[in-house]
Amino acid sequence: MLLKAMSGSLSYALPEDKTIRRKSGIKDLMLTPYEGYNTVHDLVRLSVEKHGPLPCMGTRTFLGMNTPAGSKFPLKVFGETTWNTYAEMGEVTAAFGRGLVACGMKKLQNSRQVIEDFQPMSGPSCLLIFEETCADWMMASIGAMSQSLVVATSYSTLGMGAVAEAIKETSAPAILCNYKDVPRVAALAATCPSLKTVIYSRNYVEGEAAPAPEAFKDALKGSKVKVLSFDEVVALGNEPAHKGMAFNPPSPKDLGLIMYTSGSTGKPKGVMLKHESIVAAVGGMFHYVAEFATPSSAAFQEVYLAYLPAAHILEFAVETGMLIFGAKVGYSDPKTISSKGALRKRPDGSLNGEPTGFGNLPPGGIQEFAPTIMAAVPKIWDILKKGVESVLGSASPAVQSLFLAAFAARSAALKSGRATPLCDKIFGKTYKMLGGRLKLCISGGGPISSEIQNFIRVAFKVNLVQGYGLTETCAAGTVQSAFSFADGVVGAPTSCVEIKLSSCLDAQGLPRVEDRDRRPYLVTDTAHYGAPCLGRGEVWMRGTNVSSGYYLQQGKTKEEFDEQGWFHTGDIAIWLPDGQLKIVDRLKNLVKLKGGEYVAIESMEATYAQSVFVNGINGGLMCYADGDMDRPIALVQVNDYELKKWADQAGVPYGGSLEQLCGHPEACKMVCNDLNAIGKGVLGGNEALAAVALLPGSGAHTSTGSDAPWTPDNSYLTASNKLNRKPIEQGFAVLLAATKAKAIR
Repeated sequence: MLLKAMSGSLSYALPEDKTIRRKSGIKDLMLTPYEGYNTVHDLVRLSVEKHGPLPCMGTRTFLGMNTPAGSKFPLKVFGETTWNTYAEMGEVTAAFGRGLVACGMKKLQNSRQVIEDFQPMSGPSCLLIFEETCADWMMASIGAMSQSLVVATSYSTLGMGAVAEAIKETSAPAILCNYKDVPRVAALAATCPSLKTVIYSRNYVEGEAAPAPEAFKDALKGSKVKVLSFDEVVALGNEPAHKGMAFNPPSPKDLGLIMYTSGSTGKPKGVMLKHESIVAAVGGMFHYVAEFATPSSAAFQEVYLAYLPAAHILEFAVETGMLIFGAKVGYSDPKTISSKGALRKRPDGSLNGEPTGFGNLPPGGIQEFAPTIMAAVPKIWDILKKGVESVLGSASPAVQSLFLAAFAARSAALKSGRATPLCDKIFGKTYKMLGGRLKLCISGGGPISSEIQNFIRVAFKVNLVQGYGLTETCAAGTVQSAFSFADGVVGAPTSCVEIKLSSCLDAQGLPRVEDRDRRPYLVTDTAHYGAPCLGRGEVWMRGTNVSSGYYLQQGKTKEEFDEQGWFHTGDIAIWLPDGQLKIVDRLKNLVKLKGGEYVAIESMEATYAQSVFVNGINGGLMCYADGDMDRPIALVQVNDYELKKWADQAGVPYGGSLEQLCGHPEACKMVCNDLNAIGKGVLGGNEALAAVALLPGSGAHTSTGSDAPWTPDNSYLTASNKLNRKPIEQGFAVLLAATKAKAIR
């Protein structure tokens, strides 16, 4: 069946407004990858039909935890990977959907009122998923949608308070969680009367967990909540009384998904996505992937590594798209994608902790599955870059010189469109670190610096492009061409959406914010800091992929969605002369200093994070400024290896204590100077840092003390690995105040 975009059914015509841009050559916005298939259920059933015998979802066998000699923390141990086929996935999801109905769930009857009138859902129609990324997560969502049930998502790192609020808001009668969370989740029934069924997955559970195991008995005593495993719900759906039950498919305009945001700006918002919105976004992605990927067959399938939180729109949309494309999807998690974070049990019982490569029992997920397509947030790429730099730093001068010469040659060649066969051999080892089969890497979820983007392309011998989208646009927005080697841009619109920029002016025509040169962002601008552009302003998006608004939040919806269908993203961007979009910053992160100048906090962080003294694994750095300050400052999670190496060479005493070294004035001064040297010529003069505070990050991932790294586990990062600014400001208030004082004259 050929890829074909449907025309018509849009509430607005082909734009006459020349400020509105679409993908080149697109007359009608993409509504679906296959004509006549307009819901997630439709597309999944088609994929099952087309790709039935092909491998679908791969899961590594979890064998428990082990703490190797010299390791501070235990590591996950894995055995062989097991795969289901598309046909088996189709059978399981259909049975799971029937099982949910057998548990008392019913099709949502007031979908239109929920979407248009912001009414609460009536009846037992919503499945809440509170679990890490795994095959059960995706199969549960597909199964629920096959019976016109709504899926709501909650990040697996959020506290029970957020989960309880989601249950109450959606009147969810059932929740899918991890085995270890059953007692805590079941206890919510005392304050969440709608909750009747707790379904658990065995993701990262050693061995077979029994139904209503002994460990749950005390927690469930007196509770009317029924506890079932994922497999038991499937078995229930396959019982004779239910197996003959037909699908109860949704319509395109039915509500399919309520995706709660990670809450970095306050209370999580429930973004409502209709089936037609998800399908349009998948269609845009499908159209993009089809330009470089190979159609699925018994001879070859593309492979996608699923490890980002599925409760984040980037992972959900891309993973759904890969399943529609017929790819193999291998499941991992951010901590075990590399061989440093996991162990592999060999047939003789010994444990392998070395990156032995694809097909040779590697511990890490990225080498186990050897993806051909990979998506990641900027933090992951930064960690990969610094990992190579760390290894290179301990190599001989000859090896370092060879690497740097090859890097410079390949970098220049890529920008001029030339091949570098000799350099490619030098970077073959780093390419194999990522499995050795990658065709394309995509970065999303936040800004990535040009230096990191170029480093990944050169050193890992695979193109890294940027994409841009939000939960409210179902991840679809813009994406660079798979064959583009430009840095610092997010590409042209995808085929399902149209975009325009809006001048950053208030109702009186006065600037809402200004750039660092004290100029307003206007759509009529022809230059951005001296470089040519075709307008500047806030990004607005429109298309079938765009959300209907926020669940039960009519006022907030009206603030960000207008009557013409435009979603106001809050991101500031420019159009480049070649039609690509370049994000400048977030409106909320453009901060005015005491002198009236604005600083772009996110742009500063993306630039300063390139320093070797910044530890991306522990959260990186956070820049801070407010109206009382003359200059910005930064809190920096330090790379202990690099900082100690500098101290030893500089003769700075620290008694072997990283905490003592982080407090040393000379260390703080040196790191501040290093960051400012990186920013010189890239950032504005008023964006130079007045001071920094250094953080050791030596505590446990759950710690909230002064030695805490920033992780989702302690809420200093959101579940999507973005800085959670308010908690960091509160947790490090004393240190922040002392550093801030150095930025006030």
